[in-house]
Amino acid sequence: RSSSSSSSNSSGHRSCGAPPLVQWRDSPAALASRVADFTSLPGVPPGALEHVTKHWQAFPPKFRGARIRLAQVAAFARELLESDPFSTGDKVPYLDLRSSDSRGGAIAVTQRQLAFLVVNILMGNEIPAGDGLSAALQHCSASQPGRSGLLLSLLSFLAVLSQELAPGSHGTTLIAATPRERDGSWKDLLANSNLETPVVCVHTNDGTDCGLKDFMAGGTPFQALTDIAGGSVGGKAQLCTLADGQDESLVQFYSEVLAFSFFVDSTSSGTWMLPVPWTLLGARRYLGDISGQSIRSGPVLDGCGKVHAHDWLNEEISSKTVGVPLGASTAILATSAFVALASNCSKCLAHGHCDMPALVNNRCEMQRQHLDSDVDLWYQAYAPNMYHAVVQEAFRSTVQRIGTGPWGAGAWYGDSQLSFLTVWLATSLLAGTTLDYYIYDHFCENPGNQCFVLGAEDCASCLKRSRSNTGVEAFWCGTLGARDMVSRFQGKSAEVLYKALSAKVLSSDKGPPKQVFDLLAADT
Repeated sequence: RSSSSSSSNSSGHRSCGAPPLVQWRDSPAALASRVADFTSLPGVPPGALEHVTKHWQAFPPKFRGARIRLAQVAAFARELLESDPFSTGDKVPYLDLRSSDSRGGAIAVTQRQLAFLVVNILMGNEIPAGDGLSAALQHCSASQPGRSGLLLSLLSFLAVLSQELAPGSHGTTLIAATPRERDGSWKDLLANSNLETPVVCVHTNDGTDCGLKDFMAGGTPFQALTDIAGGSVGGKAQLCTLADGQDESLVQFYSEVLAFSFFVDSTSSGTWMLPVPWTLLGARRYLGDISGQSIRSGPVLDGCGKVHAHDWLNEEISSKTVGVPLGASTAILATSAFVALASNCSKCLAHGHCDMPALVNNRCEMQRQHLDSDVDLWYQAYAPNMYHAVVQEAFRSTVQRIGTGPWGAGAWYGDSQLSFLTVWLATSLLAGTTLDYYIYDHFCENPGNQCFVLGAEDCASCLKRSRSNTGVEAFWCGTLGARDMVSRFQGKSAEVLYKALSAKVLSSDKGPPKQVFDLLAADT
């Protein structure tokens, strides 16, 4: 399997085994003279563009105390096109992140270089491969012209960088990477890996009770956010707009993730969406606001996140950075990461065996039959050694803690108690990495189900606050919660928990309805 990577120093030169160069249809420098005031963009159908630009002109967003007008974004775009940030003239490095050859591959670009790619696509420039960002813009503009979330996010990305990057400055580096195939090697680590105490964060009206910011909002240094993904990054919303799912909405706030769809060959793959699993080291949130706690009233009932009508830029965007080794040089990254990975689909496996009331109450045996596979998936996405050698140290330096909500028990309706134990077990196999586990009474997927992770009276109170209408019942709360499990297993080897799960949960001939935590408590 071949692997490629590209990195850039402050002058935009490429190193580390750069991917091949492809030719732009039009010279970017020549395009610069065609940039007007951004009220017309050749790469965006007029109807979709008008919806965004009219709103922007009426309510220019504020960033660091100043209003950012489209004319300023346009001036930045002209400067980008004239700057040749890759030092490659009318060509650009290109790696298709969906090709089989890119498994275990990576590509690194600076903020300036990524913004340069975005501007080229907005100006209608093309490469022979048929990049995914162009395809996404055309699809979203045609299918949802009145809800141009993708376009707003891209313009917001440019607006923020227009204020952060001085002419010629490259800013920080972003590293996009796909891991190699799973190999089950995590099992060799069970005996010698101890279960470190996780941070358990319960969402409250005032934030979280652990003092950390919501993992989806970002802002906790060296914390990777877990995108609870499906088959592709962005899911059923196809990168276009907010939706009722975490993965679908999350990408709208993390504009760089959308921009990296440029590195998908939409012609050969038939899609413009990034593969799963997929990591973006150095990713930042550009829009506000989003958290795992979903909205319970109004026109976006159960929606995940909200883009403000006025002043939608993230005024709290992270400025913390870390130097990481990258090939023969050092790259400067934001101390954050976006990691998209899928679990097994319990709902799919349970089709014809369990109904929805059983699934939302953790009462389906099929929810408990894929522990090994889920640990394998988590390890594949978060173990540095699963990635190309040139980015492994960058991964270790940037990802020192993992933030997640109900991965495995969201829209695919896994068992929330087993899900917590799965991610704790899998994270314990990652040396130097801790788990920040967030519990919500009304997560934007499978709302209310995560209350079961609290157990007993706390579970019942959580469900009362949740007001979920999905059929989750306090009757099934069980007696023990996540903190009871932490007290019972912390400091022990991961093998102890794995064997306990295998003996008492996975091989149980009785199966549900007893909750996983209560099953483990007997004689442990």
